[in-house]
Amino acid sequence: MYKEFIETFTLVFVAEMGDKTQLMLMALAAKYSLIQVLTGILAGVFLNHGLAVCLGSYISGMADQYLLQLFAGLIFIIFGIITIVFEDGGENHRDYSLSPVITTALTFFIGEMGDKTQLTCLTLSMDAVCPLSVLAGSVTAMLAVGFIGIIVGTSLTKVLPSYIIKTISGLVFIIFGTMRLII
Repeated sequence: MYKEFIETFTLVFVAEMGDKTQLMLMALAAKYSLIQVLTGILAGVFLNHGLAVCLGSYISGMADQYLLQLFAGLIFIIFGIITIVFEDGGENHRDYSLSPVITTALTFFIGEMGDKTQLTCLTLSMDAVCPLSVLAGSVTAMLAVGFIGIIVGTSLTKVLPSYIIKTISGLVFIIFGTMRLII
């Protein structure tokens, strides 16, 4: 259970550093308070990644465990390569005429659709003993990245070029993918 939480937290945390949703977060943080933005992240990510965990848990009942491990390992390696090779094209910020919390929640819910962190939750929950620990690790990581993004802002990108952040993120995915293939 703790292993699943830590693995999910690590993958989601590293994957989100410098991601498009972190860029959206910085724009929202300029308009709304820390509590409003973090509450919105919590709601949006909980719903989005909760759906992924439910789907992953459902799929796990239909497939052989060895095939799930193989699939998860390959997916993580592919995510790692994609993260290193391709850069996100821009900011998909969308502003809604709603409360700050709902605006942030919808922004993160929509922004995370099909994102690598959502797919990571789906993949990890396919063979999780406790799928709720995957969801908890994911939501906690997103809140931690959100908090760091709000507090630190763009200072990290001033010190480290974005390609270094993306390379580190990609390598973490490749390492976890390789570990799943080996174990």
